[in-house]
Amino acid sequence: MGLAMEPLLLVANPYAGGGRMEDTLRVAERVLRARGARYQIHRAAGFAALADAAARGSAEGFRAVVAVGGDGTVNAVVNGVLRAGGQAAVGIVPAGTANEFVRGLPLPRSVQRATLALLNGEPVEFDVAEANGRYFVNVFGIGFDARVAAGASRLRGRRIFRGRAVYFLASLLELVSSREPLEVEVTTESDRFTGRVLLVAAVNGRMYGERVPSLPTPSLRDGLLDLYIVQDMRRMRSLNAAMKMLRRSPIPEIVIQRCRQVTVRADREVATHVDGNPTEPARGIHVRVLPRGVRILLPPEAVPWQPAAQPVGAARP
Repeated sequence: MGLAMEPLLLVANPYAGGGRMEDTLRVAERVLRARGARYQIHRAAGFAALADAAARGSAEGFRAVVAVGGDGTVNAVVNGVLRAGGQAAVGIVPAGTANEFVRGLPLPRSVQRATLALLNGEPVEFDVAEANGRYFVNVFGIGFDARVAAGASRLRGRRIFRGRAVYFLASLLELVSSREPLEVEVTTESDRFTGRVLLVAAVNGRMYGERVPSLPTPSLRDGLLDLYIVQDMRRMRSLNAAMKMLRRSPIPEIVIQRCRQVTVRADREVATHVDGNPTEPARGIHVRVLPRGVRILLPPEAVPWQPAAQPVGAARP
């Protein structure tokens, strides 16, 4: 089922990818025009405006709403489409800083090939998750990685640092800062954890776990979340753990389990993020997975696509 003659709505974040969005859109438009595709482009900045544009597009009958940007743009488009009832499929033209969610899918990385894939793509159902009313496709987190996400957002706002260097610098600044660990209670449908932690992450996408070979590879189609709890460590052990992540070495302080839902209660309001985007601080968070809750366009040669999740604790070569 091709979409060449169906209307596409491209929702573009002009600030994604270090200010190269107009170049990205010129390439995408050249491909679409050459094939006679019907499309519209809507430029918007910020989660609310991007999500509103996606919701309107889905409600107005666009067969696919395409996120042109990075993880933040994808997150906003997914939220908008699902808010409107989920009738439209979600397409992705990766043009952001990290593109972590896309890296876990069989999608082209170049703008030209990604745009071509929209025209004959097949909608495939993937799991999506919800944290306190906000949908996400890749990861929800509190603690260390949420503070890194907030720091990276501030650094990008200064327009001095670009690309993945923003995340490395934000991580370094957070590691050397003086922070009290979180006291949390984490409850799933089958287990309960209490203690001091550096971070808690509920993962749906494939790239968060890919950072460390001792972590299982999450599946986007198993109806489960991978829950990672990084227990409190002294400063030097925290630095050592960060270096292990960069070297892709095992980290014994990580507790891992799979679940369908999880509730996290902290001893104070804490920073949170979804898909790398800072969200409202919260003290209590409920996260649940919605199996096969969103349809994402994949190239026809990639369908069917259902990589199996690895067992919890399985090491990868």
